[in-house]
Amino acid sequence: MMRAAGWACVLLVVVSADPETLYKKVGDEVILKPAAASVTGPITTIIWKEGLNIAMEWDGKDIDSYRQFKERGSLNISNGEMTITGLTRGDSGLYTVEINGNAAGSTRLTVISPVPTPSVIKSCDDDTSCVLTCEGNTTGTEPFTYTWHLGAIESPDSSKKQRITKEDSSSMEEFSCVLQNPVSEERSKPISNPFITPESSAGGLKISTGLMVFISLLAALLMLVLFHRWKAGMWFFQEESLPWQAGFWSRQGGAPRDAAVSNGTTARREKGETEEETPMA
Repeated sequence: MMRAAGWACVLLVVVSADPETLYKKVGDEVILKPAAASVTGPITTIIWKEGLNIAMEWDGKDIDSYRQFKERGSLNISNGEMTITGLTRGDSGLYTVEINGNAAGSTRLTVISPVPTPSVIKSCDDDTSCVLTCEGNTTGTEPFTYTWHLGAIESPDSSKKQRITKEDSSSMEEFSCVLQNPVSEERSKPISNPFITPESSAGGLKISTGLMVFISLLAALLMLVLFHRWKAGMWFFQEESLPWQAGFWSRQGGAPRDAAVSNGTTARREKGETEEETPMA
């Protein structure tokens, strides 16, 4: 009687002590292990309990399984470990083990779903402040946490909502949030800063476009100057080379024409002189 009471006290101490908490994802498997150094000799009996109900036991000959553990449970009689496959949220609970009649540890198993991929929803009251909300169906994913990424900065605020202002976020291009629990982590697609409007972002584009136009005009002007130099044989700032000067556009190849004109004038002059010298009949 006293021996039974002693074992009951030992079991009560083990169960009442803070058990190891173990998180697992729905569909995964878990290996429940006896506490370290709890097994000191050859194993002759093993009893695993889920709460107050026996899940699996070995009496030194046969392994007996109960309820869902008949199909999804297995027992390693060499080290006392129990494996559960295809975990469901219904498998969550406190598991205790006795080896050779002695309490050998406990584990609190919590089976949860993975977090979904969240999305960021913005709600702006005016042109100076907005509230960002990290949305996602978190049913069955507890415990989970939120993390906000504001540009390249990770916010210390871990709440579901994040308030931003135009003044404080002027250097931030985009925002995203992360949902995380002990078995999974998902990040939202980033959204653009609502305070950076197309007009403001187009400022840089306008400067770039203006620079390209300036370079193009400068190149065209340079081509015109070089053409003028080639055509006139001198630079544009020399008075004789101005396009409205007589003979500018016919200067190249103009020498033969001038010669022809000159020859024609001389010929007509000589002809006239000959006619004057011819005596009248």
